[in-house]
Amino acid sequence: MSNHNSTSISKYFFPVALLFFAFASTANAQIQFDRPKAEKPLPNPSIIQAPRDEALTATKQMLETREIPIDKEDCNQLTGECTVISKSVIFIKGITTRSQLEHYCTVPSANVKNWTRGRYVLRFQITPASPKSSQVGIYAKFEGQTDGFSGNEWVQLSSKGELEDRLLKCIQSRVSGGDCKDETR
Repeated sequence: MSNHNSTSISKYFFPVALLFFAFASTANAQIQFDRPKAEKPLPNPSIIQAPRDEALTATKQMLETREIPIDKEDCNQLTGECTVISKSVIFIKGITTRSQLEHYCTVPSANVKNWTRGRYVLRFQITPASPKSSQVGIYAKFEGQTDGFSGNEWVQLSSKGELEDRLLKCIQSRVSGGDCKDETR
């Protein structure tokens, strides 16, 4: 009788074990252990290995490539600091507005709002750090437009630094001879 029990157990054990190993190997193939680590953001402001005028030129070229219009540009003759301010850019509208705002900004979750548009204004501060390097800081002011009972309202949002980091990396690439053809704004 014990021989019969061991035969029935082995009769069911091997197919179950085979099925288990088949699922385990499939699950293992789907898990990615060597996922590339996210690139660390640059410090903002960052030291760029280019004189102030080259960093300024690279900044303006980058804005032109992305079709971001410049509103104001000013260079202080005493400190050497140049400030470039963009015009307001509407970067998203429609049903994906909330997710795009959440990617770039801290969106208050307490207020469930119908976000219809997102816009930003950029401020670049470029200061000479040495004869061959400059310090570049990028600051974005984000706003989201809500559609509520009282009409449309622009709400100021806090930046997460995503856009600023992307633009800093682009400027750094441009002064090193790269072109950083990032088509997104």
